[in-house]
Amino acid sequence: MAAILDFGRLFFTAQVVQGAVSTGARELARTPLPAGYTFDDALADPLVKARVYNDDLLVVDLDAIPGGLDLAEWIGTWPVLNQMLRPAMIFDEAGGRRLLRYPGALLEDPSRPTGLTVLIPVVDARAADGVETLSWVAAVEEITNPDFPGESPFDVTSPVPQRGFVALRINYPWQAAATTGFRGDGLDAPNIGNPIEADPAGVSAAALPAGVSLRPDDGTPGPYAGPYGLGRQLAFGREVRPFRKLLSVQALVRREVFE
Repeated sequence: MAAILDFGRLFFTAQVVQGAVSTGARELARTPLPAGYTFDDALADPLVKARVYNDDLLVVDLDAIPGGLDLAEWIGTWPVLNQMLRPAMIFDEAGGRRLLRYPGALLEDPSRPTGLTVLIPVVDARAADGVETLSWVAAVEEITNPDFPGESPFDVTSPVPQRGFVALRINYPWQAAATTGFRGDGLDAPNIGNPIEADPAGVSAAALPAGVSLRPDDGTPGPYAGPYGLGRQLAFGREVRPFRKLLSVQALVRREVFE
């Protein structure tokens, strides 16, 4: 029953995020922006923040809805990509505040309206002793060409051969509510005795962006609990990680309008 519910949520979430990336890429391609803009320039543009995507809305305070609106009315004023990601967001509490947020690691960021933001942890390696090596990716990012480091395909003036494209990727860390993650030595090796330990001290993480920092670990369980957002379950007489899959969906659309 736990697996049916968890994996049903996985398939639902995959459909939500796939629809969001397709719509977000198309809307960004149709937004009138300077031809020489990079992808980061586009995400910082006020027109994009108002119409397409605003990363300030990855974490919202449910007790500070503006203008006397109810939640549904407020969401109706969000940019289109944020609206489409709403079904994939989760309820959380932090510092006595009720939050609606994108899954991942909830991090402190004084530059945001709520003082909080979200980044997605990527488990790059897990050693035999259980130590996890993490890197970070954004919820919404550009797909870049590794042969042209530092160049944005969004920029029509870029030397990248496939320039003038919205190359959009959305990362979503799906983590189970009731199914545990295990370490194994192969497809045929029993692993019931090797659940992944939820040990924040056993994590080696890449540096966070400037101004962003980890929040203190309050020890509560949950699919996205802990300072690194990797989750914590109480099972097998210990604290373990939930089963997780990083969903990365993408869309490629040629830019249609220039300012």
